[in-house]
Amino acid sequence: MKPSADVLEIIACSILILVSFVGNVCLFYSTSKCITGGLQTSFLLIISLVFVHLIKNLVVNILKIVYSAGILLDSVGCKALHFTAALTTSLAIWFMLHFALFYHRKLYRIVYPLNRAANLNQQKYSLKEISALWVAGVAVYIPVLVYTKKPEHPNPGNDTASLSTNRIYMDCLTGFGNEQVEFYYGKIFLVLIDILPLAILVFVCFWMALLLLEKKKMTYGDIWIGDDDSETEVLRGAKFSILLMLLITPLWVSHFILVYFLKDLAAYAFIPAVLTALSSGFSALSPFLLMLVNYKMKLVSFCGAQQEKPTAPPADIILSPYA
Repeated sequence: MKPSADVLEIIACSILILVSFVGNVCLFYSTSKCITGGLQTSFLLIISLVFVHLIKNLVVNILKIVYSAGILLDSVGCKALHFTAALTTSLAIWFMLHFALFYHRKLYRIVYPLNRAANLNQQKYSLKEISALWVAGVAVYIPVLVYTKKPEHPNPGNDTASLSTNRIYMDCLTGFGNEQVEFYYGKIFLVLIDILPLAILVFVCFWMALLLLEKKKMTYGDIWIGDDDSETEVLRGAKFSILLMLLITPLWVSHFILVYFLKDLAAYAFIPAVLTALSSGFSALSPFLLMLVNYKMKLVSFCGAQQEKPTAPPADIILSPYA
């Protein structure tokens, strides 16, 4: 006997919750150990991503388990499910774009050094920008929170409906009461606020890949000089941004395509589990990807270079003018 769609979705949600919780808690712990002074922009972005990932799994996937277990959601549960799922998806994309832009700017300054000094108030502005993204995300999805509700007369359950992959969307509807609002806000605006940042993220990461290739070929008077600690941190951040872009973009695009053709795929029992894996896969895998990249670079976290104290060279050694 083949497992039902509900059983497959419960299994998928449970695995994703466990993997994401362990990964994000470990990432938060390793990042918090780095914070000795003020919060740097990279730390703020990583911590923001950790909270977004945990909220998605501890709210959205737990509600999916409750629903798949046969406990019908009321209007409050429907609102929480749709609002949190949409909000965390957009915030993850926005924070990833902010992360990539941050390291692109630093990498560009390494490859093409600027004569003017760096902005000393960058940390304060970054905190304001990240806070503004949280506020903007909540503001954008307030209509979804307000207009999502459970129909008073849901479709009667039968053997066909039990295999339908879109019944959670039928039991939790978002109706704006106006066709123009539904079209321009629900079908265009809510898609653009995800797809445009994703397109910019792909472009920025492609640009960073070109800068990394150019940085690899850089010499100083035909003499190659190794990277210092700050440059190593920038190079790791740029590579990590590219890897995460290669993860989040296919997951979002695949999820969007499957949701668009959901009615045609309703007969397949594995579709709910696949949709859950695509929507929560980034929150589960990205923390381990960050820690894996750092392990390959022989560093524990982004603060690995900061924790190493420079040792004074012996007195009988003549320092190079490039040191």
